[in-house]
Amino acid sequence: MPVRRITVSVLMVALVFPAATRADGVAEVKSCEADNSPPEDFARLTILPNGESRGSDTAATLIQTARQKAKDGKDDEAIRWALLCKLDVKDQDAIKRDSAAVLQYLKQ
Repeated sequence: MPVRRITVSVLMVALVFPAATRADGVAEVKSCEADNSPPEDFARLTILPNGESRGSDTAATLIQTARQKAKDGKDDEAIRWALLCKLDVKDQDAIKRDSAAVLQYLKQ
């Protein structure tokens, strides 16, 4: 019986651990809001949803724009702006996955 309990416990931890380590889209957006550092050189070349290059726009600036788009009811565009603040695909996936929560946060 104790071996069975240990096995079940190990399986439970294995199932919970990946969920605990996944990024949260709202947390990613919040980290961007606090990021006023200049973008990396390659990020400066990113094309924004308005067709312009990112240039020296900080991640915080991109989130300000995303917030305004969300408040204007342009949800898809708001998410596109929010995605640009993160270059890592995992971070972008978290924002996409949690887009409803991200939009709710941006509309506050």
